[in-house]
Amino acid sequence: MKNIALCFDQSGEQSASGADTNIKALLALLDDSAALTWYHCARKLPVYRRVTAVSEARTAVVEAYNFLRDAWKPGDRIFLFGAGTGGHLAGELANLLGTVGLVPATFDDPLGLVDYALSTYVLPRTPRTISDWHRVSSVTAGLLGDGTSSVLVRFLGLWDATAIPGTHGEPGLLTNVEHGRHAVAIDAPHRVMHHDARLDEVWFRGSHCDVTGGHGACAPLAEIALDWVLDGAVAAGLPARERDFAPGDVEALAGSSPTVGIRRLPFDARVHASVGVYLRSHPKYWRRFPARIEWADTEWSARGERLASAISHTPATEEATREELTAVAS
Repeated sequence: MKNIALCFDQSGEQSASGADTNIKALLALLDDSAALTWYHCARKLPVYRRVTAVSEARTAVVEAYNFLRDAWKPGDRIFLFGAGTGGHLAGELANLLGTVGLVPATFDDPLGLVDYALSTYVLPRTPRTISDWHRVSSVTAGLLGDGTSSVLVRFLGLWDATAIPGTHGEPGLLTNVEHGRHAVAIDAPHRVMHHDARLDEVWFRGSHCDVTGGHGACAPLAEIALDWVLDGAVAAGLPARERDFAPGDVEALAGSSPTVGIRRLPFDARVHASVGVYLRSHPKYWRRFPARIEWADTEWSARGERLASAISHTPATEEATREELTAVAS
């Protein structure tokens, strides 16, 4: 069994200088010997070139799918990650794996049915109904001679997923996703993509880039969103190296917020507990929220405290050991 992680970064980050996106930060933490990785970052195109942007996005999903056709074997675990518009692509790939499944690269397909399915159902030009997805799933299962074509996604991690301009932007079925987390920005201008209950959707303070990380982001806020999604992925079995830093109250108080709320949070929204730290110092920020919310990840600061404790004790222990050895030698 092997772990396969496919990452779709937000557009325009391949040439941006400065802080890494959360996608790149996550990739840097993966153990290369225990995980096979694939990465994509789209070009940032002007709005009037949206047709080209959609075409390139469709190509990226197909390339990721073909990568899995070559690499995946039954029993392998698939982890998908996406930030910004890359979150749209990660969701599209998850939906594709749940409906079309993974047709082996060695499959004899003289009629080109696989290519037809990919061109028709990856970022479809017109909205697809649930019956449409069930139909393509049945056809693929019949081709493979199997009772089901669905391939499980072990974990789907998203940072403020937004629709690609020029698409209908509605997420497909995610019945094959075992675990998932979606970090959503409270203060962003873009319309966020909401997924079904299979993804734990939690709201974080900050703008779009403050949650996705990268150019223009408030790094401490991006760290909080990274920590939460990474925590879920590791719990699902992602082989990541332990970080030497975990955010705490200081990071929760970083940055500033717009004076007027931009996104409307749903009633009973799940809000990350780090926002509560900020609210105690900035009570006017309560205006962003509906009448009732639910606090999520209430133990978040404990992760940082445990790490800080481990780090603070290690050097002291090593120093004490050196002193003892010196005393013995003398």
